[in-house]
Amino acid sequence: MSKEWFETWFDTTYYHLLYRNRNEVEARQFIDALLRFLQPAPASHFIDVACGKGRHSKYLNSLGFRVTGIDLSENSINEARLDTLDIDGIQFHQQDIREPFPEKNLDFAVNLFTSFGYFDSEEEHQLALNNMYDSLAAGGKMVLDYMNASEVLLSLKREEHREVDGVHFKIRRYIDDGSIIKEITVTDNDETHVFEERVKAFSKIDLESLIANSGFKICATFGSYNLEPHTEQSSRVVIIAEK
Repeated sequence: MSKEWFETWFDTTYYHLLYRNRNEVEARQFIDALLRFLQPAPASHFIDVACGKGRHSKYLNSLGFRVTGIDLSENSINEARLDTLDIDGIQFHQQDIREPFPEKNLDFAVNLFTSFGYFDSEEEHQLALNNMYDSLAAGGKMVLDYMNASEVLLSLKREEHREVDGVHFKIRRYIDDGSIIKEITVTDNDETHVFEERVKAFSKIDLESLIANSGFKICATFGSYNLEPHTEQSSRVVIIAEK
């Protein structure tokens, strides 16, 4: 059986090269804003769902929280582990988020930076949210941070070109069957590779419905990393829900 797109693309060196300049300051400011809202007790236990290399996990741990990070990418998890070998209170597992999580009775589950919407069926997305719900203790909270699909669709940049360390990336964007597709053509010396990112264009209402169907009670919905009120023009959909 052929691999799903995220099993291939996220484990390549090209993925990490293309996105290596992600804004770490913005990521930390977002975590700070969430913590001001959530008011977690000292030593609360977080699970970072689809954690990548663990940038949010590491920052949460540096603030004194226990953190478990899970991600499907073996390369990302290996790097996250290497960076935290001698640090207490943080661990990483290679994990498909459609499978039961390795920890239970946690205080918080976070799924950040549109690390959702990758699957073919609504049932698979529901299963991932069910796993987040099952990982939490009663009263635990979940944070889902997603693109604001309506705004993305309005401003979709159809094609762009980037060059990073001599590697050329041609990125073509289009809509197909309710998903926003990035076709990424990589030219590296004489080699050409083609990869794909495919993310469901879930609306705020879609996301709230899926979350509620898992048993969560939605507490708040914001529209930015500063937790500003959500509008149709917002950059993000940040939903906070309670078990």
